[in-house]
This record gives sequence, structure tokens and C-alpha cells, in this order.
Amino acid sequence: CTPSAANPPPSSYVFERDGVEITEGVSGSILSVTFLKRDDTGNYTYTAMGIVRSVTIATYLLVTAPPTVPQMITFEDVSPFSINISWSPPSDYGGTDQPLKYSINITNNTVTLSF
Repeated sequence: CTPSAANPPPSSYVFERDGVEITEGVSGSILSVTFLKRDDTGNYTYTAMGIVRSVTIATYLLVTAPPTVPQMITFEDVSPFSINISWSPPSDYGGTDQPLKYSINITNNTVTLSF
């Protein structure tokens, strides 16, 4: 949105996230969100209000991050030919609903899990 293109220019601006007005990081017609966190995910609206009319623009912001590691990794029934590995899912999938892929490599009696 380019408020300077409006004639007359807007007299006020309102930024909201999920229906709650945002005042921190607002400077005139600009919203600056620094150091994004997963909690910043949400529906954002920008409303420019003028004498003649108001204009609202909406967008959804999804902030993703690396998932946390699985918890309670256990190795059971270890033999020269097999091993049972189990774990609890991560507490945070990083902002996506996609299942994670795990890679298990066994080399020279060393088990390596990567996520």
C-alpha cells in the first residue's frame, strides 16, 4: 500500500494481528516486526483511514522455525543384526503440520539419528 498516492492522504493507520491492535513497531504507515518468533504467526490487517474512505488490506503471516528434537530416544533389543529405536515426537514441529523425516545410520557399531 502506498499511502502517499492517496489524495487526500490518509489521516490515520491501524495495524492489527488476529483482531488486536498493534502499536509496538508502528511508525505512521509502517509496521516493523523485528526478531520474528513463532508467536508472531497470525492474520494481519492494515487499515488506512481517510476523510473520504478507508482501505483495509489483510494477509496471513506464517513464521516457521526448525523443529525441536524428538524426546526420550531409547535403544532396545540390541543385537549384531537388529535394534529397536523408539522416541516421542518433538514438542514443536516448527510451524508446519508436515511429518518429519528421520534418518538412522548404523556404521561400525555407531548409531546416528538425524532429523
